[in-house]
Amino acid sequence: MENSEKKEATVVLCKCTKQHAFGIRVEKRNNDWFRTWAFKLDEKRIKREGYDKVSIKGSMANDPEYPGCPYCGGRGFFQCDCGRINCFKENEDKEKWEVVCNWCGKRLSVVRANSFEMRGGGV
Repeated sequence: MENSEKKEATVVLCKCTKQHAFGIRVEKRNNDWFRTWAFKLDEKRIKREGYDKVSIKGSMANDPEYPGCPYCGGRGFFQCDCGRINCFKENEDKEKWEVVCNWCGKRLSVVRANSFEMRGGGV
């Protein structure tokens, strides 16, 4: 018997501290989003596929199989005030970190969050 249930999935754009953009495939399960895999992207593909236009809202977690950033291996992320997503390599069990946005260069404090609204943005 085939599973005819259609999955809701999309790709959100993220940027590594190594200044490379990449895509994160996210899949909706019940009311939560799960990061399932990540892959390298170039600017042409980002624009062609419209990854910079994607917008999702809700909580997000890593699927156990999520490999993390294809450049640095970071499995976390943070969203800057500019609305863009950055990979984040947590190396301590803290609730707050000081970071720099890989898109706009803004310095900010990051705190753990269970829910958010994220969208892509220009490359």
